[in-house]
Amino acid sequence: MEEPLERRIRERIRSFDIPALLAVLEASGYADAEIEYRGQRTTVHQSHLVHDIAFIHEPDKRVIITVNMGLLSAQSPLPSFLMQTMDQLDHDRLERFIGYFDHLLLRDCFAGLYPEREESLLPGWRQAERDRLRLLRPTCPSTLHWLFSKVFPEVELSVRREVRQQRLPARELRMGASALGEGDSMGGFASIPTGGVEVKIHCDEPRASNGVLWAEEALRRFNEELSPLLSETVLMLTVILVLRDQESVLRLARDSPLGYYALQDSPAQTQQVVIFSGDTTGLHAHAKAPSGYTEAPSE
Repeated sequence: MEEPLERRIRERIRSFDIPALLAVLEASGYADAEIEYRGQRTTVHQSHLVHDIAFIHEPDKRVIITVNMGLLSAQSPLPSFLMQTMDQLDHDRLERFIGYFDHLLLRDCFAGLYPEREESLLPGWRQAERDRLRLLRPTCPSTLHWLFSKVFPEVELSVRREVRQQRLPARELRMGASALGEGDSMGGFASIPTGGVEVKIHCDEPRASNGVLWAEEALRRFNEELSPLLSETVLMLTVILVLRDQESVLRLARDSPLGYYALQDSPAQTQQVVIFSGDTTGLHAHAKAPSGYTEAPSE
């Protein structure tokens, strides 16, 4: 029996490209060995790549993807007399024979669209991801903007350099060979100006596309997807979530009693939530901390 997801895929199959289709099939539980590629036997050029898909559950679970390219398509490299011979035969054994090689060629062709997904094409690709990120200089604002845009594609981002006062421990003061006190006499800390980067995530709505509040969703994405990538980079980073939504913020003041001024006429103001502030080398410890957050001053 056909599943609802399989029926929806089949109905919209001509709108898919191959990488997106393979991602959906992988999420549905189909492995690469259960996918068969076939070329659409035609002499007319088609306007779409994927022609049809068939889900087979008996006797074995597999998927047959028919595409408008390959050895049997209108752009086939095979000579025309071979196509004419197949039309004159009363059986399809020659077509099945060519189809075997067609499947292998199409599989390798589609795997080459995103070679990083195919371990056999680029061995060690995933193991070298951190080295490639170091070559892109994660401390550069343009690289950080690109990296955050991959994790937060639906929001606006602003990345800029900043100078912040960093507190460094000054435990003791030495004069010659003598130590004066345990550090409290000179304050215990020294504040020095340090270069860093500030990233602001601007959200127009209170909730993300999955229905979760942005204050929680932004923290989850940062801890799960960005922390492992930045934990080996020495960078003073500040990540601020800017909530532009006005409906969830209510402020009372002496000159604006409740019920006197309409909420939609209130002055524009944004709410800011600090997702992370500090050295990125401590991101692993920060990711394991409770999912609390502090608020930054409103603009």
